[in-house]
Amino acid sequence: MTTHDLTRTPPALLRRARVRFFLVALVVPVLITAAAVIVLLTWLPTLPEQVATHWGMNGADAFGPVSVYLWMLLAIGLGIPVLMAVTTLLAVGAHWGGAARLMGALAAGMAAFAAVTTLGSLWIQRDLVDTTRVPGIGGVVAVSFAALLLVGAAAWAVQPRVRPEAGRTLQARHVIDIAQGERVVWVATTSMPRGALLFLIVVLLGLVALAGYMLGTGVAGGGIVAVVVVLVALALAATASFRVTITPEGFAARGRLGWPRIRIPLDQIVSARAVDISPFGEFGGWGWRIAVDGRSGIVMRRGSAIEVSRRDRRPFLVTIDGAEEGAALLQAYVDRGQAPTGSASGTGEVTA
Repeated sequence: MTTHDLTRTPPALLRRARVRFFLVALVVPVLITAAAVIVLLTWLPTLPEQVATHWGMNGADAFGPVSVYLWMLLAIGLGIPVLMAVTTLLAVGAHWGGAARLMGALAAGMAAFAAVTTLGSLWIQRDLVDTTRVPGIGGVVAVSFAALLLVGAAAWAVQPRVRPEAGRTLQARHVIDIAQGERVVWVATTSMPRGALLFLIVVLLGLVALAGYMLGTGVAGGGIVAVVVVLVALALAATASFRVTITPEGFAARGRLGWPRIRIPLDQIVSARAVDISPFGEFGGWGWRIAVDGRSGIVMRRGSAIEVSRRDRRPFLVTIDGAEEGAALLQAYVDRGQAPTGSASGTGEVTA
């Protein structure tokens, strides 16, 4: 298959977007976390040796050293934003868009959330003699989420608006001319890349081990983790691969277990084309996605995809090998105007 370069964001606009992203996704979290660490250190003389680290329905139910909060602050307030920033910069490349802007805003908001959560949880425990009487944390949580939203909104606002340019249209490999009454079916499968699938399987096995440990030792919450494991396993099995079919009746795609699925009748299709797409730049990631511009689709990898333009709805697309042939066939049915009726004078099937 011929590889086509994706269209790219204009250099000047891309440079400005990257600089603003760097400031909100990396510099802001560093400054917020550093300030929070300084405040935490100045509060050490006023805090008990063992502080409340977890609250349940009946109040504080777990305790530990203040260092727990320090590590939580560094991990959530700095580690996660750095990971989000690096992942975004590597995944988006030069195909910038609203997804990258959103990641920058979330990185800044996450730093604010971690700082307020940490300092708020410790502030209500300052000068306490009996830590079992620590107040509830509901107000702290509310303020933390407010900080996340406010800082995230500000970080979003200071970044420039960049619309990702749509991937260029790929030329059909074969000109398809379907005679009236002829029925041609195109069937193909799109699957998650092996590396991504292996990573998710490793994560799933880790969850299985955690659930087994919690259930075996009687740790509270083991049943919940076990349910999560089952749900994650089902979701992975259902979405790791999709079967795509194009028939005279229209376009359809369904997961390996029969769900999720989508069917777009021919009379609802305006046009079909094959395009190059950037998963992160246009859709913010991989899987069954919804883009900032309203498009949706099954995004398994970077590269060729069938894009189906629908009446009164945003386009739907699926990344798949042989997208040029599939889109050409679907467009041929659209051009013919209606699905064939009666007995077929010819049949054929194309698989990829």
